[in-house]
Amino acid sequence: MALLLPLLLQGCRQAPPDNTPPDVVRQIVMKKWAIVPNRIEVPQGDEVELVVTSTDVEHGIAVPRLGIREPVQPGTPTIVKFRARSAGVYPMHCSVLCGRGHDQMTGVIVVTPPAPPAAH
Repeated sequence: MALLLPLLLQGCRQAPPDNTPPDVVRQIVMKKWAIVPNRIEVPQGDEVELVVTSTDVEHGIAVPRLGIREPVQPGTPTIVKFRARSAGVYPMHCSVLCGRGHDQMTGVIVVTPPAPPAAH
């Protein structure tokens, strides 16, 4: 059994981090009471990196349908990576109660389908 343990544990190790650069990088600034820009377009199928910063207090970036929910601390960029698998409009919002205008901190990520091939 002792000889099998290393082999069993090897299957449980995490894969090494993927250092492949993303296809698309977008900057997002969160501040009282806005997400700037509040509309982000990315192509379907691309690997996307969001660099999210706060200019004032703690906020949180949440895009529930993409499985994104991350805290955003002032002065420290938060990097969020995802693959834009399905075309559609994905609502985003601030997930940390940050004051009176918190409910206004909304936006969308729009995943656009690939362009149809040109007809000959």
